[in-house]
Amino acid sequence: MKEITISFSTDELIELAKQLYMASYLTIGFPYDNKEMMDEIFNRVCAVGFLEVPESEAFRHGGMTETPFHISFDLAEEGDAVVKEFEASAVEEHLPYALADRDFLEKYGKMEALDLLNNTKLRTELMSIQDKYKLEIERYDVLHLRLEEGK
Repeated sequence: MKEITISFSTDELIELAKQLYMASYLTIGFPYDNKEMMDEIFNRVCAVGFLEVPESEAFRHGGMTETPFHISFDLAEEGDAVVKEFEASAVEEHLPYALADRDFLEKYGKMEALDLLNNTKLRTELMSIQDKYKLEIERYDVLHLRLEEGK
């Protein structure tokens, strides 16, 4: 395999490592085909940072469940904060609409988007369902959401 060399400033290398760290959250619990390659790339980026710019203190040796080289705990905390915001956004900004769409589909069946947009009564009903889910999630997060067996 042909190796390609790319040059980064220290700040760019640190940012790349943070981005790779945050991207790894998308593969946790998901059968991602190239997780091994992704981990190897992350390790290589962190190893370069650890060896070439130790004064940045942005990289460290990995722990038992990590790649051999890893980002610093401080950088990981920064990344974790962004991941938490992403998770909250997914729940608050996407889940209410997905649940409302599901309920609406169960009640009315599949319909063309244009038909829905042109039908004020149905569009208002869908928006009402969305608002109920948004309010529920705003008040209780996902605390009250439950799966019901047999339905």
